[in-house]
Amino acid sequence: MLSSMQKEAIIVLFLLAIAACSNNAIPKNIPTDRTIGVIGCSNTFQSAYGYRWAGGNQVWFVHRDNMHDMDSGSVMEWTRNGPSRDFWKTFDNYLTQNPQTSKVWWQLCIPRDQADITTEEAAPIIEQLRKRIPNVQIYVSPLSDFPDHPCEITGIEGVERAKSLAIELDKQYDDIHPGPILGPLYAHEIGEEDHCHPNEEGMGKLGRQLKEFFDDQEKGLGDDNS
Repeated sequence: MLSSMQKEAIIVLFLLAIAACSNNAIPKNIPTDRTIGVIGCSNTFQSAYGYRWAGGNQVWFVHRDNMHDMDSGSVMEWTRNGPSRDFWKTFDNYLTQNPQTSKVWWQLCIPRDQADITTEEAAPIIEQLRKRIPNVQIYVSPLSDFPDHPCEITGIEGVERAKSLAIELDKQYDDIHPGPILGPLYAHEIGEEDHCHPNEEGMGKLGRQLKEFFDDQEKGLGDDNS
């Protein structure tokens, strides 16, 4: 027989377990009805995490302990699909959990030393998305601006190339549309380590912007953006 103290301890542990799980309200590996997939880099997933805070329910759900699943996911890295870091395997895992995905938000993360990337070099990503999601509609965005201090990874040139590449892709492909323009991120909204990644305040801001754009899309608004 359990003593009253042991019973109380079990109850406390049970309540703590519930509290821990509440941070990830959607259980992992349980199929959802979310319709908007995500590809990009660490900033992209941090934005999706902020979207979750904002109460969004269409973009893929990102758990706190999965926020680094797409770290270093530059446009070129997505095209390389190397053995050391298979971003498409990560994408496929999320797609399996979200079988109703029909749209993809693609954030263009371009390091400063890859700012000469062309539409032809980015094209394999589009083909991969079409292969996985028939009739997919792709919403493409540049990385946020960093007015107070340029991101040390992208520099100014990487962000500017993302802006121009997004325009070029929209003009060249019928299934690509302008995505949300997030940011800008000011000094108080980013971490100090490399001046690239949003802190909690920044994630909240990006998430609200992401929700505003895609909630409008889901309601039939903003369809004339392309």
